[in-house]
Order: sequence, then C-alpha cells, then structure tokens
Amino acid sequence: MKDKYLQLIDKQIEKLSAQDFDLDAWKSSTIYLLSRIFGPSDQKINEINNLKIDYSSWALRDSNAKYKPIETCKRKGKEILEIAKDEIELFGVENSHTKFDNKLKELFNVDQYQQLISPETPDTLKTETLKSLTKEKLVALIKICL
Repeated sequence: MKDKYLQLIDKQIEKLSAQDFDLDAWKSSTIYLLSRIFGPSDQKINEINNLKIDYSSWALRDSNAKYKPIETCKRKGKEILEIAKDEIELFGVENSHTKFDNKLKELFNVDQYQQLISPETPDTLKTETLKSLTKEKLVALIKICL
C-alpha cells in the first residue's frame, strides 16, 4: 500500500507542471488524497487548503518584481507533498482504519476481537462485547473515528 500512496503523490507532483494547471482542481484532488492517507485532520491538508494566489501583493504592481504567485503556490505544494512522501517512507502509513483496528486489538482479547470483526457475528453479541468496555475506553475508540 505504501508504494501505491507514493505513486499517487508523485502523480500530484507531476500535475504541478501541467500546461493547463488549475490550482483549485489540484488542491481538491490533493486534499482528497492526503485525507485518505493521513486522515482529514492532518496539518498538510490545512497547508494545501491555504494555498492561494495573492493578487493583492505589492510585488505584482512592481514591474521589476520577480514574484510569481502561481509558481510560489506550486513550490509550496510540491514541498508539502515531498514531506508527505518522506513521512510515508520513514514512518509508514497508519490510516484511521488501521488505527481503529489496532485499538480494537488493544482493547479486546483475540476471541472478542474476532467476534467484533466477523460479519457472521450477530449484532446483539457485538453490542454485549462493546458494553464490556469502560467509558474511557469507548471514548478512546470513538476518537479514532473522528
């Protein structure tokens, strides 16, 4: 899975050099991708979301200025995606589903865990298993989903 995520990020980086580059479209697809990989509350998503072309800058009014707003956005976007790749390479990927699954394994014994994830287990048995948790453990489990 790690390699597939890295390939998807590379595609987003390639899109930055497209002739018909559209910042808003690129931001939308990049935010979707990063949300899937790192979760919706990841700081990189906020950074991508905050990219915008600043047409009010004094640098745009100065004819000698070397400031190019779209190029600045592209550079920032590329840096954010490069750090995302580095993070995946160094730490691996633990998305919300993996976190939730790991938390279930932590909170329950092997038999209880198998009951909870099995589609054949009746809902009543799953409910009883979940009721055995303390309030604090239930809150910890729910927080992973948010």
